[in-house]
Amino acid sequence: MEKLPAEYEHYLVGKDELHIETIMPIFRESVAEGKYGVHIRGLGGVSEQAFVDESVPFGKIKITVP
Repeated sequence: MEKLPAEYEHYLVGKDELHIETIMPIFRESVAEGKYGVHIRGLGGVSEQAFVDESVPFGKIKITVP
């Protein structure tokens, strides 16, 4: 696997293992495509969603809380 962008690595610091396992497939998809960043929205846990977002530059994370 390619190295994750610094912002992705920084986001993972201090997160619990379940959260990391949930987010990692989206980070990997972003890295594999190398075009777009990741949008994370919600309050964490089961209410959180993450997806590759064409409006976010590659290597960046946009976090929104409704």
